[in-house]
Amino acid sequence: MGSGAGSFLKVVANNFDILAGPVVSLVYPLSFLDRYASIRAIETKSSEDDRQWLTYWILYSMITLFELTFAKLIEW
Repeated sequence: MGSGAGSFLKVVANNFDILAGPVVSLVYPLSFLDRYASIRAIETKSSEDDRQWLTYWILYSMITLFELTFAKLIEW
């Protein structure tokens, strides 16, 4: 393993708590194993699953926007 890869892994390990939240919250909705759950929901005739995923993405976006906007205050 080169020093670049070792440095990258060290940074990932040191910041795992910061990286885990976005990874976990994006894995299922965008997972290849479930063939893009959000897209599949849009393609079905049911509007209930559309509403579920739309709610998920709106909440995810609002929380992310809030975190980015108030990052310094939250960090403090």
